[in-house]
Amino acid sequence: MKSLTKYGSGSLRELWAVAWPLIISSASNMFMLVGDRIVLAHYSADTFNANLGAMPWIWTAYCPILTIISIAGVLVGRFNGSGEYGRIGTTVWQMLWFSAVLLVPLAIAGWFLAPHLLAPGLRELGVPYLRILFPNVAISLAASGALAAFYTGRGKTGFVFVVSVVTNLLNVLLDIFLVFGIGPFPEMGIVGSAVGTVIATLAALFLFLFPFLSKKSAIEFRSRDMRFNRHLFWECLRIGAPNGFAAFVNFSLWSWIAQVMANFVPAENFTAFGVSQSAFYCMLFFIEGISFGVSTVVSNAYGANDWDTVVRNSRSWIKLSAIAFTASFLLMVAYPRPLVAIICSGSLPDSFYRMLYGMLILSWVAIASESVTFNLRQTLTAFGDTRFTMWVNIVFYSGIVVFPSYVLLRKTHDATSFLAAEALSNVVMVLFYATRFRRWLRLRPPPPAQ
Repeated sequence: MKSLTKYGSGSLRELWAVAWPLIISSASNMFMLVGDRIVLAHYSADTFNANLGAMPWIWTAYCPILTIISIAGVLVGRFNGSGEYGRIGTTVWQMLWFSAVLLVPLAIAGWFLAPHLLAPGLRELGVPYLRILFPNVAISLAASGALAAFYTGRGKTGFVFVVSVVTNLLNVLLDIFLVFGIGPFPEMGIVGSAVGTVIATLAALFLFLFPFLSKKSAIEFRSRDMRFNRHLFWECLRIGAPNGFAAFVNFSLWSWIAQVMANFVPAENFTAFGVSQSAFYCMLFFIEGISFGVSTVVSNAYGANDWDTVVRNSRSWIKLSAIAFTASFLLMVAYPRPLVAIICSGSLPDSFYRMLYGMLILSWVAIASESVTFNLRQTLTAFGDTRFTMWVNIVFYSGIVVFPSYVLLRKTHDATSFLAAEALSNVVMVLFYATRFRRWLRLRPPPPAQ
């Protein structure tokens, strides 16, 4: 196996060298979400709640397709590990075309469906927000999905880090100027937040595109080979579709339950839920970044049939996850007030804080368990074992989280019931993924023929 870094394959240092730029990149992406909410929270509670209800639908459109497109990174890793560099550029182009084809359908879907996706109290502010961001999903998929795979699959994560930080800082600055109307900019409220996101996403697309199309990349990786390759296209769909389908089902259910919450829980309770979720996202970046690094290392090792690296890598991510587990406990459970103060504007009444603290504890349990499930799921995805992950995700999220929460929310009028069900589901899911991973280690099958 070709070494991704100067450190030993599968070692903690190798995983960290690959993962830390992705952690920062994930942090900046999460900051785009949380930053939007912080700016909107300081603008008005109504815009904050509208964002809270509308954003799940954007993720419902984005994440399932990203799950498929990101398989390009798995294939890039396999080709990089096996030395088939000439197939890398062509693989990326299959997913670029896939992203481009989705632009018009997403724009049409956003325009016509937006009024029907939101709870009545969220429609006035949420509908224009959704109509702007739905077509932007296709642009983001091309940038953060297809083009980013060209770099992450080869372990070149530093450039992804730079692009993510630059574009997310741009997004936050645009949010401040466009939401509040500073200087020559008009006051646009929640629409300004959406416009800022579109501009930042276009900036990321072009920053990723230029090195990809350079002469050096064209020679080594055939990055200018734009032809449609049916085999590579369907290989991405074959591996990614199960997880993509599971993500679509789960995100649709999540978006629906958010509207149920908006209808059945008091506005203050819904706002507290939004604060706890924002804190959750603040902590999620470390876990997500590590899991992307795991995917890069494992896909390269799998392509080279190097199972010793897979085993060493699993020990490495367990150590890094322990850091995430501890840090999230300190920031969400032991000393949560500084983090909450950043997210919320103004002082919080004691009754609100007591309600919020219970939600933060449950969100921490979810984070702690996902520090394991994220890495196991990415490992299984690198193996191509996505049908298993699909069924586990669908069955657990629908059976343990969403439908029981629907019943509880109508009775308790408290979003805490949803967070409790989600935490329970994540804890049990750890056992299923760990069992499956051990089974792969016992069998150690050879990689499929390319």
